[in-house]
Amino acid sequence: MKKIKHITLILFVAFSTSCSDDFLDNEPLSFLTTAQYYQTPDQVEIALNGVYNILSANQVQGFGNNSTFSRNLMVMLNGATDEAMVRDVNINPNYVDWGDASFTAQSNFVNESWVFLYAGINRANTLIERIEAVDGFDGNRKNEIIAEARLLRGFYHMMLSMMHGGIPVYASTTEDQLKTRNSIQEVYDLVISDYEYAYQTLNNRAPSLGRVNKWTAAGLLAKAHTYVASAKNSGLNGYLDINSFNWVNSNEHYASAIIYTQEIILSSGYELTPNYDYLFRETTKQQQYSENLFAVEGSNDPSTNVINIIVNAFTPQGNVNVTGGGFGWYRPTSELYNKYIEGDFRRDHNVSGNLNSVNRFEFIEGVKYFVPRDVPSLNNGFICIGKYRMMDPALKTLPNWASNINLPLLRYADILLLHAEAQYFLGDEPGARTTLSQVRARSVQTGFSVTDLNNAYQKADFVQELLDERSRELCFENWRRIDLARFNKFDETINNLSSTDGFYNIRVVPTIKANWKPERVWFPIPTIQLDLNANLIQNQGF
Repeated sequence: MKKIKHITLILFVAFSTSCSDDFLDNEPLSFLTTAQYYQTPDQVEIALNGVYNILSANQVQGFGNNSTFSRNLMVMLNGATDEAMVRDVNINPNYVDWGDASFTAQSNFVNESWVFLYAGINRANTLIERIEAVDGFDGNRKNEIIAEARLLRGFYHMMLSMMHGGIPVYASTTEDQLKTRNSIQEVYDLVISDYEYAYQTLNNRAPSLGRVNKWTAAGLLAKAHTYVASAKNSGLNGYLDINSFNWVNSNEHYASAIIYTQEIILSSGYELTPNYDYLFRETTKQQQYSENLFAVEGSNDPSTNVINIIVNAFTPQGNVNVTGGGFGWYRPTSELYNKYIEGDFRRDHNVSGNLNSVNRFEFIEGVKYFVPRDVPSLNNGFICIGKYRMMDPALKTLPNWASNINLPLLRYADILLLHAEAQYFLGDEPGARTTLSQVRARSVQTGFSVTDLNNAYQKADFVQELLDERSRELCFENWRRIDLARFNKFDETINNLSSTDGFYNIRVVPTIKANWKPERVWFPIPTIQLDLNANLIQNQGF
């Protein structure tokens, strides 16, 4: 135990000194101390790159393996829902845990993501404290850097809390490393404060593509306000006092959310890019920038080693060296496919067959992509997650298993959906349905109309219609687990999964149902963190 503690404390100190020498470079500069490093504006900019780096970091001081949004969090946040499940139990056990709801406090991914996100928080705090002594910035750049760091600090806290409930909150590097868990209310006091500072300080667009801006902050404010409001309205069970939402005034939070979403809609310049599928390809990034307010950036420069790994679970199964396919470790549920009608383009893009032919391809902006087969039937084992696509591997500069794809964290479509949610809960159901129609309009297939989609998708229960639409639009973008939790729909959703319709449903749903317990709406606190910090308490059921 003493040896583990010693290693962990070294890592904790190293978190504040390691950063990247390029926005898209994962190599840490850990040979420098904070006293040596924070001397010039250029060095501060590099330190800021290190705060961003956590979004897609391969390792932190030699620990972990793509443990946040570049791979592991996608597995954790999309699996064992009504969107995705593990293919079978004969694959990497780290993936099985999250794909059949068998995760425990000892699961590797839960500890790795915890360590990575707190590394990002500590890097942000170190920068915010050290920048005050640095002079020579142009214009308002010093305040902008602080705002970017605070936004990321708030985001890392928010994601940890959405997964675990109340967590230790760190607003400085001088706080006790062995502090207890703060309440969700205390978490969101910091999160909303950080986002509001960024909203007031940042410009409409960042000087570099892929950086956060004023509208990223506005969108994350809408995320935060709708999250706590919906959790309070739905009666989400926290099981512990620190996980309670009793402090929330839902109307006030929805009123705040609608202000920010309305500002984005009217003033941000973001829009629904015309081609839905272009949002999820390696080479259509210019179109993505028109809709993505926040994304996990990838680079096609092999020297930077900044990649996102979709090959394991989130691209159509196929030969990675021939067609740009993946391993197919995660598969879509029949429930997701059945949410769509034939006239909705998103259905056959998001749920596809496998990549099995070199004679079936298309050119997207002049770049060759192989095309997966059509879904033969839900009861055929070739049904795949089709959302993210890699180009012809013959054209890649990276290893064929690696991707420079940008993975969206916050899109304009999500802003519209959050706007519809706030409209509904503030009493404007007709306006909310009009907003849903705007999201659907992009995906209408030839021979159909948006009215066809509206009629097919309308439900008497607007909340269920909203949740269905969020799934159709945002599937595999890391929000489904959180949406089911905040609307207190997880138990109902798991119980209603079919074990008789769909090849992988038949194989896996009985296991998911056997593993599921209501307390699993929260992830556990990692066992190793409990061992290292006796002041932490575990979530119920673990």
